[in-house]
Amino acid sequence: MQAPSDASPRHRAAGPLGPAARALGERLLLGALPVAVVLTMLAVAHGSSSIAADFRHEIYPQAKLIVSGTNPYPDPGSDLTGTGNYVWPPLVAYIASPFTLLPVDAATLGMALLGLCCFAGALWIAGARDWRVYGAFGLWAPVVTDIRTGHLTAVLCLLVAVAWRTRDRRWAPGLAVGIAVAMKFLLWPLALWLAALGRRREAVLAAIGAAGSLLLLLPFVSITEYARLLRSLGEAFDQDSYSAFGILAQSGVDDFPARALTAAVGAGMLVLAWRRRSLAMFVATALVLSPIVWLDYYALLAVPLAVVRPTFSWIWLVPVATWGLEGAGHGIGEPAGTLRVLVTFAVVVAYVVRREQAPVGTNVAPAVPGLAAGLARPGPSVSCADRVCDQP
Repeated sequence: MQAPSDASPRHRAAGPLGPAARALGERLLLGALPVAVVLTMLAVAHGSSSIAADFRHEIYPQAKLIVSGTNPYPDPGSDLTGTGNYVWPPLVAYIASPFTLLPVDAATLGMALLGLCCFAGALWIAGARDWRVYGAFGLWAPVVTDIRTGHLTAVLCLLVAVAWRTRDRRWAPGLAVGIAVAMKFLLWPLALWLAALGRRREAVLAAIGAAGSLLLLLPFVSITEYARLLRSLGEAFDQDSYSAFGILAQSGVDDFPARALTAAVGAGMLVLAWRRRSLAMFVATALVLSPIVWLDYYALLAVPLAVVRPTFSWIWLVPVATWGLEGAGHGIGEPAGTLRVLVTFAVVVAYVVRREQAPVGTNVAPAVPGLAAGLARPGPSVSCADRVCDQP
């Protein structure tokens, strides 16, 4: 006699609908929705001339002035809280100079599209091949913010990914980190990351390249004057930043103890990052120690996240929690919003750091067949700083 089936006809019929419904939900949430968000943002921002706003009002005109031989830099005592501050490092202006051949509207749209390509390229270089990762990343508020502001965070993500991918090669990672630091000085801890990996020659190259880029200032201002200008810029905006110092200042902590506590936290994180050789920790340390941290800067953490989690997981949707916050600007800082950003990305960093360390003998599967071949470095432990980890 045949035993009765435990599954009722209703359950048997519902079985195939589970995977089908899940697949449909993924296509809608991680496929259609990100595309709709990006296209809507591009259309609205382009129509209101607010796409890549800081590129439009700062980088583009600064590049035109520098190419023409005109000094674009304001006096260090100027009021820098308004829009249109020409304070970007000189290398940024020279890199952006080809865009000055285009009308400003075409140039800003081109920069926005280039940013999307750089974000996608960074994930690809870091090992992500799962389309759902790209969809989830497209929903990150920092991604949308960078396209709206044109802070070039997407380009920095690409350079960080290249540095990680080529970290066992000669010169290439040092060149990538050097360019990144020359574009945004806050990324200087990445030179220490190279040194922690034993790539000391490349670390020196990165430091020399970033320092050498300051020579481009000399036709216009001295390096000392530019340093004072950057200090004035930091003092104008640091209390509104999405940073450790920002939340302390917004909560009423006096300036000196807030800066001292931030420096102590950053120093501790730097030591921990060195010991772990953790790319995520070095990037997080850069964000802690930077005087100014806008929302789009946190997109940099997508690179180490893609290294350890190149397939879709819940962690890729955690940064969606930062939607609804102002991206950048004077006077936007408020404790609740800053706390939301810090907690959200602390979860991301903790997730990455936990997965970066793998004990000796752990069978670590590459995210893509052959991707990890030849990339592991000898040492007492195997780290995702040295090879790809994708443990379930």
